[in-house]
Amino acid sequence: MDTGVTLPRGFDTLDQYAAALSQAYGRFGYLAQMHIVNFFVSDQWSKLPPEWQQYFDADAFHISSLVKMASTGTVDSDCPDSLRAYIEQMVSLQFPREKLTPTADNSDACEERSRIQKYFLDGMSPKKQAEVIELSQLVTEIATATGCRRITDVGAGQGYLTRVLAYASNSSTAQLLALDHDWKQARGAEKYQKRTLKRLRGPRARSEGYVWDDALETRIVHDVQAIDMQTALKLADISQQGVPDGAFMLCGLHACGNLSSAVLRAFAESNAAAVALVPCCYNHITEKHPSSVSKGAGECLDQIQTKQSLQDEQLPGFPLSDRFPGVLLGANSLKAACQATPRWEHEFDSTMESFKRNFFRALLHHLMVSSGGLEADAPFPVVGKITTTDLDQARQDTLDQLADNRTDNSDDIDFALYVYAALKRLDYAWRPSVAQCIACRQEMQHGLKQMAAVWALRSMIGSLIESIIVVDRAAYLSRHCGPGGLVRAFALFDPVTSPRNIVLVGQRKR
Repeated sequence: MDTGVTLPRGFDTLDQYAAALSQAYGRFGYLAQMHIVNFFVSDQWSKLPPEWQQYFDADAFHISSLVKMASTGTVDSDCPDSLRAYIEQMVSLQFPREKLTPTADNSDACEERSRIQKYFLDGMSPKKQAEVIELSQLVTEIATATGCRRITDVGAGQGYLTRVLAYASNSSTAQLLALDHDWKQARGAEKYQKRTLKRLRGPRARSEGYVWDDALETRIVHDVQAIDMQTALKLADISQQGVPDGAFMLCGLHACGNLSSAVLRAFAESNAAAVALVPCCYNHITEKHPSSVSKGAGECLDQIQTKQSLQDEQLPGFPLSDRFPGVLLGANSLKAACQATPRWEHEFDSTMESFKRNFFRALLHHLMVSSGGLEADAPFPVVGKITTTDLDQARQDTLDQLADNRTDNSDDIDFALYVYAALKRLDYAWRPSVAQCIACRQEMQHGLKQMAAVWALRSMIGSLIESIIVVDRAAYLSRHCGPGGLVRAFALFDPVTSPRNIVLVGQRKR
């Protein structure tokens, strides 16, 4: 088996890397298991080593330093050795995220990219355009090399990737099958397809060198199919219809949660020539509950049991391989895997605002429990995003109280308005007074830096959890690609603009 899995420095094999990831998660997984909303109610601060608490609590440590720590692994010289070791381990174990394949900059390639952007991707964000172009080039190369007669785009959405694969000048001759579970998305893709074909037939495209072929009219077929772990084999059957045995490949751009696992299973249990997949939304992955779970230090039993309700007969999205026996990630860890700490330094203001927003959520939970608005062991309800409109309405609802509780600290008022807006969103009858809200924030204001520190430490281990998922899936592909096959896993996009930038490729010898 030929493996092109990019490994961090110091690791020679996938098994060696998997063992290191599993050991690190066993030690520090408790950080990922924390739900930040429960920060005060569960006293999460006390679960950190005392020397870490002392370091973050010191007046000399500023909350803004957490942004650089999480983004780059940089800490001050007075950082405790144990904390420095944790940060260095998280950085060293992270699956390599720097883009491995530089975009070709020759004139032909630039001209083709310009044409793709003009005819197929207008109206899309630069981020999405870059993702579609990069993945389409990779899929085209694989389809051509393996002689595929059909490419199935799973979770095709509005069909942007599908159309580039079908109509770009450097595309393969394969037919395209665009699958999505939502008929509205499929109809939207068909509408955009007609618009694109009209452009390509037009005089402007011809004048710019595009060569029209009548076969393009029927190159794409759209279908509505709900694909999951239980119906993965149906995906392979649909893709195989009408083409020579095994002459098809599967692909997907940001296939959500278990859909990525289902696509890999469809490849593994069929004779498909190849698969190329960029996963996302790890928080939607289901897990198999192992009979014996090795808990991470300080891990809470209720978090370990998060997935126990999963039906025994349901096929899990994790693990797919045998590289992580006894490892249960849990809902909170899977959410942590979706964090994008490389972005924090580039989006400093929004990161600082997210610290404040999470602090308010945790503080509201504390206020509700301490004031009798919620039982201590009851789950905190999901508030969702509080909009400017929600806050404006809260201000109108509390005008008299605000007038009676003037304060020089705008955060006091901001928290009071957040409380009223959130409780209205939740349709809660219980309401604290504005004075209670202000007193709560002032009493607990020291917790902002503490909570932000826990959030940063938790987010840093998110990259390790993502690495576990990537390695598990790469190992699964290695098992099923057969003699002479090729498995690759590497960063395809820029990690700052596209945090979910790792592509998995499985390719059978044909």
